[in-house]
Amino acid sequence: MISDPVTWVDAHGDRLFRYALSRIRDERAAEDLVQETLLSAFQSRGKFRGESSELTWMTGILRNKIFEHLRRQTREVPLGPSLEGEEGDDREADLFDSTGHWKQAFAPADWGGEPQKKAESAEFSAALNSCLDALTPSVARAFVLREMEGVEHRACADAMGVPPGRLAVLLYRARLRLRRCLERSLFAPEAA
Repeated sequence: MISDPVTWVDAHGDRLFRYALSRIRDERAAEDLVQETLLSAFQSRGKFRGESSELTWMTGILRNKIFEHLRRQTREVPLGPSLEGEEGDDREADLFDSTGHWKQAFAPADWGGEPQKKAESAEFSAALNSCLDALTPSVARAFVLREMEGVEHRACADAMGVPPGRLAVLLYRARLRLRRCLERSLFAPEAA
């Protein structure tokens, strides 16, 4: 049974807002998406079958709204063959030696502990959002769609308006830069 829609903002608004903000990192857009989600939920409340919680149902609606928002945003930002500021020091020739192994200066650090517990911490979430903000918009959108929203590779490429190979490059850059950023901000070895 569905609760009274008058209670939805108090009951679910904060969680929906945090979910949206973690995906798009724009407070104003996150607020708009939550409002659209609540409106859509209200309009389709008769279709709610109670097979999941209200929050899960609304999060699904919000997830679709976020996907459409990112798709619209991608259409508005032209992606040319060379994206300014995305080459940087991420060229493979600079990262790997002639045998294909990481050069010592670029090798991944040991983050220690249990990855699942670290990923669920508020500290990690804040660091990840900060690192996502440091990415170029196209690289951040690619990562959010594919890794955070779980959109299938081809559908993600279509939403981004790029060929699948280009998406793979964007995701490579996102993962590499996020790893570096997180290692610097969150997993840096403590001074002895």
